[in-house]
Amino acid sequence: MNTLCLMDSRTGKLPAHRFDRLRLIFFVLGGAMFSIISLSSCSSRPVLSGMPVSDSLFEASKREFVAASLLSAKEDYQGAADGYKKLLILQPSNAAIHYALSKAYVGLGLIDSARQHSEKSVVLDSANKYYLRFLAGLSHQMHDYPRASDLYRQLVALEPGSPEPLTYLALAYLAAEQPEKALAVFNELLALDPKDKTLQAQVLLMQIKLLHYNDAISTVMDLIEKGNGKEKLSLTLGELYMQTEQHDLASRTFRGVIQENPGFIPAWLALFEVSVKTKNRPVFLEDLNRFYDSNQVSLQQQIDLAKLFIVRSNKDSTFVDPSFIMIEAINKRHPNNSKVYALRANVKLLHNQEAESIHDFKKALTLDSGNISIWEDLVAAYLTLKENRQAEKTVAIIKKRFPVRPLRFRAMEGEVCFRTGNVKKAALLLEKVVQPNVAHKDKQLYLQAGSTLAVCYDKLGFSDKSIRLYESILDIDAGNIFMMNNLAYVLAERGKELSRAKELALKAVTAEPENASYLDTLGWVLFKLAEYDKSREHLEKASALDTREPEILDHLAQVYQKLGNPEKAQELMAKMQKLQKK
Repeated sequence: MNTLCLMDSRTGKLPAHRFDRLRLIFFVLGGAMFSIISLSSCSSRPVLSGMPVSDSLFEASKREFVAASLLSAKEDYQGAADGYKKLLILQPSNAAIHYALSKAYVGLGLIDSARQHSEKSVVLDSANKYYLRFLAGLSHQMHDYPRASDLYRQLVALEPGSPEPLTYLALAYLAAEQPEKALAVFNELLALDPKDKTLQAQVLLMQIKLLHYNDAISTVMDLIEKGNGKEKLSLTLGELYMQTEQHDLASRTFRGVIQENPGFIPAWLALFEVSVKTKNRPVFLEDLNRFYDSNQVSLQQQIDLAKLFIVRSNKDSTFVDPSFIMIEAINKRHPNNSKVYALRANVKLLHNQEAESIHDFKKALTLDSGNISIWEDLVAAYLTLKENRQAEKTVAIIKKRFPVRPLRFRAMEGEVCFRTGNVKKAALLLEKVVQPNVAHKDKQLYLQAGSTLAVCYDKLGFSDKSIRLYESILDIDAGNIFMMNNLAYVLAERGKELSRAKELALKAVTAEPENASYLDTLGWVLFKLAEYDKSREHLEKASALDTREPEILDHLAQVYQKLGNPEKAQELMAKMQKLQKK
């Protein structure tokens, strides 16, 4: 490696008068090697491209390099770059100047140029850790993760036992979506410091993410032995046993946690899940009774755990029956608690038992008529059943009973007005909900109210407002399939941007292929595009999934008319009219 000969040629010591100046240069360059002119050895005669160079030229070059470096320190990166480029004319193979110029280009935001000179510095001096580290950082910044990984691996070889290059190497592998390699590096880091809790957690997370469950089990057991968060780690251990279908070990682990802490709800939940997944109903009932009879578990905790099962039941049908069993067990022990009846009513509403849910909501209200949330749930049940007039009457009762009402009630009242045909009033109510501050505080409420308001605008003849509102909603929630579907439908109704409408409708159906409303929208868009056979296919499926929606039949009848089957079209129109009368 080329170095400046700054030592006294007679004594080999650094001249005292140069100490402060050299220290300043070290500070300015931040670790750069200060080769100004290539030297064949540490002699008093520098050599330039194989030719002797006078001491005065050497000193001049050194001064220019220091001057450029000082400009860089003052953030005059353009001036520094100009200085370094002049030096490169005389010394094109000087690694230090390429490195310094690269740093100046970074200061100017010229990353491509910085990368070019940084690569050159590494080619000229591949063993320089500063050059390698700087180029690795640039490569990572430019998303060239393979190059960054290669450079960090070279640094690891140059600095054995150092955690810093290993850490950066692991991050580069993660960025390159090479988690297996990243995990291997994290294990190398952990070998250097087995007590590092952050590394232990990172390794465990990676093992779980990569489905290395047996390795994860060993890691968790090791952590438990060290006494780090035993309760939560035991819970994780049990869940890992579940993943590897070692259900007996999972059950034993969860029971051990409960024995030490009977009030630890997550362990109870996990224990119940074992019974549900293994379809062991007797054990489930036995554990459930033990849970409810425990004096260390409050009623609210019992309700909260049941709610978790209810959420699971919406995605996994094996949890539906256990959810009802849980609620019945609570109701048996607390027969006069309104929350329990309301909870049971909501479960029935969730699982298409709307009519039965009405009875439970009313029972809950006889026990707690001052609970506005239950009143609102009753309105929601009526709306689900399409008993819009009953919903309207219930809204009137709420307005009399509760002079002060939450904002969500205004959204609900707007929905009821829309359903009962008072579209103008609905729009006025919903406009007060669909405000930027609401979007920030309660996005779900904003989305629900905004969706209905957009339909109101369309029915009132303000289709441009409707489309703008849907666009605005999708700006807030770009992945909202429901809003995509609605926008596609409005565009289809207007006969505008049909290609985009088709794209949006296809996304909605792909996300939820059994959603009758989404299938209807796609079918209607295809109808507008004159793709009648494909339209019929989707609308037939939609009508089979939802036999109570007259609009689907209306669309399907129009398709059959276009396909030259007026008899079928008339049959569907008759069905539609019967549904409308109901």
